Amino acid sequence: GLGSWLDASWLDAPGLRLLRHVPPADEVSVVGERTRDQRDAEGRKRAIDLTEGTMETPRKRSRVDDVETRVAKARSLCASEVDARAHELMEEAVREFIAKKVDGAELERRREAAREQAEKEHPPLSALDKAFAAYTAAAAAEQAAEAKREAAEATLEAALHALEKKGEAGPSGVKAEA
Repeated sequence: GLGSWLDASWLDAPGLRLLRHVPPADEVSVVGERTRDQRDAEGRKRAIDLTEGTMETPRKRSRVDDVETRVAKARSLCASEVDARAHELMEEAVREFIAKKVDGAELERRREAAREQAEKEHPPLSALDKAFAAYTAAAAAEQAAEAKREAAEATLEAALHALEKKGEAGPSGVKAEA
């Protein structure tokens, strides 16, 4: 009986002949080979994560993560110098605490203030913090601009769709005949 592609059965076709071209071996050369994992990794490099609100590529996210990691490492390089300066700044506050001139809450407030002052007095750390603040502000502005552009594009598409659907103007701008 006759089968169909829907029932996934095979048919005998004794009179059927196929013609195919097989190039000579000297016309074909293998220049490289990639595993499925390598092909998948290559595809993910250019992938866009549609689950997030922004259209951020993994490569861009990786660059942001890399910058944040480098900043954290650079800040840690300054930690011992900043700690030493904060310790110097706290000596008077500790003496006042021991003399019961200030309470624990005031000592904690002074500790935080001493740490902030020590960080501000450390020129490389201050420069790093200022540059990173500018970087993060620019990145936030870029994300806001991208979101604004996407919203404007959606509004534009809706307006175009409404006009195109009514037949008032086609993609070329010419009105459709009634």
